[in-house]
Amino acid sequence: MKKDFIKLGVVGLGRGAYVVKTIIGEKKVQLRAICDKNPEKLKEAEKTFRDEMKVSDLLSFSDFDEFLKSDIDAVYIATDAICHVPFVKKAMAAGKHVLSEIPPVNSVEEAKELRATVKAHPELKYMAGENCCWWAFIDSWKKIYENGKLGEAIYAEAEYIHSKDFKEFEGMTPDKNHWRSFNPAIKYLTHDLGPLLYILNDRCVSVSCMTPTIAYSPFKDPELQNGVAIFKTAKGAVIRILTCFGAYVGFDHNFEIIGTRGTVETDKTKPLEEAHYFARFSDIPGTLEAKIDVPVTLQYPEEKSVGSEGHGGADKKMVLAFADCILNDTEPLIDVDLGIRMAIPGIIADISSKNGGALMEIPDPEDF
Repeated sequence: MKKDFIKLGVVGLGRGAYVVKTIIGEKKVQLRAICDKNPEKLKEAEKTFRDEMKVSDLLSFSDFDEFLKSDIDAVYIATDAICHVPFVKKAMAAGKHVLSEIPPVNSVEEAKELRATVKAHPELKYMAGENCCWWAFIDSWKKIYENGKLGEAIYAEAEYIHSKDFKEFEGMTPDKNHWRSFNPAIKYLTHDLGPLLYILNDRCVSVSCMTPTIAYSPFKDPELQNGVAIFKTAKGAVIRILTCFGAYVGFDHNFEIIGTRGTVETDKTKPLEEAHYFARFSDIPGTLEAKIDVPVTLQYPEEKSVGSEGHGGADKKMVLAFADCILNDTEPLIDVDLGIRMAIPGIIADISSKNGGALMEIPDPEDF
């Protein structure tokens, strides 16, 4: 009998609790269990969900194996960014559908393991949680591209600039063993490369990457704080990605796609939540000289009254889309192959940067 809702468990109650808050009260997803090895985070989440949000019959675990024995249909894996695959393997072996935070993998070996794991469980759904793909302007650009209004993509770029006062990094990196202390910025590029590959239905085939050696934060190696990568794609386009976690830049994402018949770009002069996008289309006379202002931001105009919690509502849309693919037995928006296509380029880019920017080939996930 077809289910009306899924029972969801979440492991990793930093990012995980933040996202799950947005879906409390939704009919198609019921929060059933929470898990974290950190007793303080677990206690805080229990207070939030049980006492403040009135989630009934909530189960709480500090042990992941015990958590997996609970009566849940699916697991949202929101653990540290460097350790998603081991949790995915255990969850799917226990018969649970999986929504995994990004990056979905941190090495080529992990990518092979993940693809094999998902392939071994065709009865289960796996979705990579690249929430930026649910932003309204990304959805709009994908429709525009698929309708041919951009023509063939020649060049695209995106920037993830996420760095405020460097003193804030001290709290984010409590010791040298914390993943934020040693993980290269360029490996965390899926928020920007991911949406571009999703829009263009393309994959990266080669990369050259350079990392600045100027320190902004004293809490992290200078060469780990920022990265700039140039990718060539299978369709022949060039993509530039900047991940900037060490400079006086604040927080923002910037995107642009330049094609043979049109161009779209976000407005850099405003915060992303307020930034319209601008467009030129060859089938609209006059736009070569004057860009069109399109009033779509993280949300469509008609969505503004719904609320913008959780990255402009993208987090809620992501979890609900995951629930839909389980309830309706449809393919996830970001399946394992697309998830790997989003992550592998950053892994190879990091290797390129360690070799002075050497041009390197990127393996095809379908060969794994």
